[in-house]
Amino acid sequence: MSHEVPLPETPRAVLAHAVSDEHVLWTVTMLAFVLDVLTTLYGLGRGLAELNPVVLALIPALGPVGALISLKLVVLAVAVVAWRVLPSRYRGAIPIGVAVPWGVAGLMNTQLILVTVFG
Repeated sequence: MSHEVPLPETPRAVLAHAVSDEHVLWTVTMLAFVLDVLTTLYGLGRGLAELNPVVLALIPALGPVGALISLKLVVLAVAVVAWRVLPSRYRGAIPIGVAVPWGVAGLMNTQLILVTVFG
């Protein structure tokens, strides 16, 4: 035990630590997954249209939930395989590369829903 007060980390150090800690990156990826799926399903329920042509092609066979989850699970499977085969120094790029488009899609869905609800 020590009486020293820990020094606060700089924002750059916090970012470097988060990028090097793959658990944080995969957690953010899964949060983006949930955000995108939930906002898409809510938007579809409010009459908004799905624009992803792959999801549109899968909806008649699997339904909206099945189509969204299936496509995202395929992406996750490919991402996990890529993450396993890449050298550890480059692995952080995989969850970032998956989380960014899903997060952006989820935020865009949220914006559309808010515009639809509140005008």
